[in-house]
Amino acid sequence: MGSTLFPYPYPTEHPTVSTISVRSGDTLSKLAARYNTTVDKLAKANNIKDPDLIKVGQKLTVPDGFDSPGTKTPSSNPSKSGDKFDQPAAAGGRAAGPVKDDDGRSFPTSADGTPMYRQGDTQWGGRRLGTGSSISAAGCAMTSTAMAMSKISGKVINPGELDAYLDKNGGYSGNGLIWGQAAKMAGLGATKPGWSTSNINKQIDAGRPVVIGVDYKAGSNGGANGTDHWVTVTHRKGDTYYANDPATGKEIALKLQNGKLVGGPKNYKSTGELVTFTGGNPRPGTAPAGSSGGPVAGQNSSGGSVKGLSLPAGDLEKGARGKDVELLQKALVKAGNLTQAEMNTGPGIFGPKTEAALKEFQAAHGVPNTGYYGPKTRAAFEKLGAKVGGSTGPGPVTGPSEPGTKGGVSLAQLRKIMPNLSQAKAEQYLPHLNKAMAEAGINTPKRQAAFLAQLAHESGEFRYMEEIASGAAYEGRKDLGNTEPGDGKRFKGRGPIQLTGRANYRAAGKALGIDLENNPTRAADPDVGFRTAAWFWNSRNLNTYADAGNFREVTRRINGGYNGLASREAYYNRALDVLT
Repeated sequence: MGSTLFPYPYPTEHPTVSTISVRSGDTLSKLAARYNTTVDKLAKANNIKDPDLIKVGQKLTVPDGFDSPGTKTPSSNPSKSGDKFDQPAAAGGRAAGPVKDDDGRSFPTSADGTPMYRQGDTQWGGRRLGTGSSISAAGCAMTSTAMAMSKISGKVINPGELDAYLDKNGGYSGNGLIWGQAAKMAGLGATKPGWSTSNINKQIDAGRPVVIGVDYKAGSNGGANGTDHWVTVTHRKGDTYYANDPATGKEIALKLQNGKLVGGPKNYKSTGELVTFTGGNPRPGTAPAGSSGGPVAGQNSSGGSVKGLSLPAGDLEKGARGKDVELLQKALVKAGNLTQAEMNTGPGIFGPKTEAALKEFQAAHGVPNTGYYGPKTRAAFEKLGAKVGGSTGPGPVTGPSEPGTKGGVSLAQLRKIMPNLSQAKAEQYLPHLNKAMAEAGINTPKRQAAFLAQLAHESGEFRYMEEIASGAAYEGRKDLGNTEPGDGKRFKGRGPIQLTGRANYRAAGKALGIDLENNPTRAADPDVGFRTAAWFWNSRNLNTYADAGNFREVTRRINGGYNGLASREAYYNRALDVLT
């Protein structure tokens, strides 16, 4: 139903859309896809016997996704709808009066003065949302956000305007809304504090609406994270909370029951997801008489403090697993970008929730919101007081604990894989190589074959433990962390995997407990070089791809492309023959 922080496959039912007008090029099939219904339902709702015979300008009724097939569209008078919680706009007090947007359109408001928008409005309901839906079908989170932001900022921002802003400013992750990016349109921040009525009350009693997730489809458990839909809670009276529902564009009442808010159409139940907005007027308006006042709790746009938290020194991205991912998740929870409940669905697993939360953090702190945990993101966390690599010990060097091949590879096996490697160098390097592989969990034939193949190619079968070129070509490469004069040469490629750039030297050094940033040549020594290679390997989760036999992806994550792929694959196939 709703676009959320995380692009989960929620049920695709849509809100009420009374009528639409057929445009040139429309077919029932296209309209069904646009409004997230079916051709059969559209045909039945409009008594169309031949789906191919529709005319430009023809008015069609779109079935209401909240009702079972064949039921009528809910009455425009909520008091006759049969739902005791579906109240008219003035149910929570006297309506504050209509507001006008930049287009001159008037919209009713709830009792506290928050605009009431319907996501299926004809002006914006058909707009494309994210990568493959529409505001009508999946824009409840975005519409709820537009309502809350309008009240808090004092500027009337309708969902169409917000969607246009998000399209231009990277505001979607798939079809999922990036809350912080949306809030920027009104000069606000957004955070996801822990669920509690206290957190809600402090906001709405100061006239600051909040957005909450609800589960409306009985038995669905709300999809992957419990949330099917989003509404904007605006004010309260006793244990009754009033919310603007983007599904209908009307105000609904929710009762506090066992810590949850319950009511509205289809007996909504809150899921524990809460979004609050920071900045703007601290008290943009008070709730009606009967609610307890009080100042808004002090917050900043980054949520809670991450000061003193330890974060991994290596890079992480979607698909990674382990304790370093869990450290990142804990920091995102503290920062207010991930809830504890969301983390609990997959601690230590870098999935779509973690990726979207990281994008949210990045957008709020001036980092490109790529969802990739790299040097710039680590720097942003450090500015907030986190300790990157602090107490994590060897960090991502340490690999999985499951048993695998014991004893590493033999001298004979190594020389068969790398036939140009001399006996003397093989004897010199083998102990360091095996120690590093054991530490990194590179402990199965597939992992070892992939690791050795990449090292053989990168170092010319361990012939080059330091890049032949001067490194001047890396001068000024900010993406490598080379920000000071001479960094290109100082942090040229070293070690069997050719570690390059100040940022990688710093990260690897923190993971290994060695000051490589001030002693970069140590990366070429075999006792350090093989460990930096192991760190680099695990920082990119390469054991996972090696286990799957996906050597091309291993290459891409090391090289950034497929340079030298034929050479790498030749080593890989030879290593597999030798080790299996």
